Amino acid sequence: MRLLLVGSPPDVARVEAAAEACVAERRHLLVLFRGASAAEGGPSGADHRNDEKKREEHEEASLLTRTARDLESACDAIARVAPVLEFTPLLAECGWDAKHARARAEALARERKGKDVVVDDATGTSCDVFEKDENVENVRASRGFAKVSVGGTFDRLHAGHRLLLAAAALATHKEGTLFVGVTGEALLANKSDKNKIQPYAKRANDAERFLESVWCPDEKNASMEVKKNIKTGPLDGSPPLASTVEDMRALVVSRETLGGAAAVNAQRRDLGFPPLEIIAVGVVGGVGDSDEARERTKLSSSALRAAAE
Repeated sequence: MRLLLVGSPPDVARVEAAAEACVAERRHLLVLFRGASAAEGGPSGADHRNDEKKREEHEEASLLTRTARDLESACDAIARVAPVLEFTPLLAECGWDAKHARARAEALARERKGKDVVVDDATGTSCDVFEKDENVENVRASRGFAKVSVGGTFDRLHAGHRLLLAAAALATHKEGTLFVGVTGEALLANKSDKNKIQPYAKRANDAERFLESVWCPDEKNASMEVKKNIKTGPLDGSPPLASTVEDMRALVVSRETLGGAAAVNAQRRDLGFPPLEIIAVGVVGGVGDSDEARERTKLSSSALRAAAE
């Protein structure tokens, strides 16, 4: 295992180097994001209690935005050098601090028959990598949304998928529900290299297991496993739950599919439902100076399938 502690914004070169090392050494990469919660010193619990509600909500929203930005930057760096690397982002908003990250790394190392744990502190500070972050509980209390929806094919779970799913976890309240739509067989007829697409059951299971790994387990859970309220189901051409569930609150998409998100909100408007908060993440792995160039060269499952034997 390799545990990489990153600051805000992440040191891209260090993230790339860690990803390359993990490929060479066949290690799993855990990336602990401390930056937005610790480096920028979020308000204390007492401050939260005394602040006006509007200011508190603004600070929490700003914190989530910074974390999402850092998450996207790290995933983009990994996508460029190791697109299908097994890596897990560990976010303070999902309960992680250095103590729990180290425990997760050691548990995974035991599962993989004695691989040692390498720790790389890329924060640029002299902080103790294993010291409990006192801000985590304040950050973890961030409201998030009670019901969040995200969807995709999730074939060969790559860095872009991990970004999308982790952003969905970030947006979901710690006691909320995350609805994950996974493209079913009926919608795959026109996909390139369709015969190479993993079965629905595997894609759904991989997405769910990844999400479970993103949330920190309870203090008393020695197995380091966590069960969140994740509802996984097929996308089969019927209107998605994001359109038809009245109390759904947010939809997480990639920026290239913002048109589809607008269509969902149009369907909700027709039903008399309130619009969803749209949370968009960028494409990863692309190169170029413009959004159009990056879109053309982005990491994609189609390209990975075409390259597969």
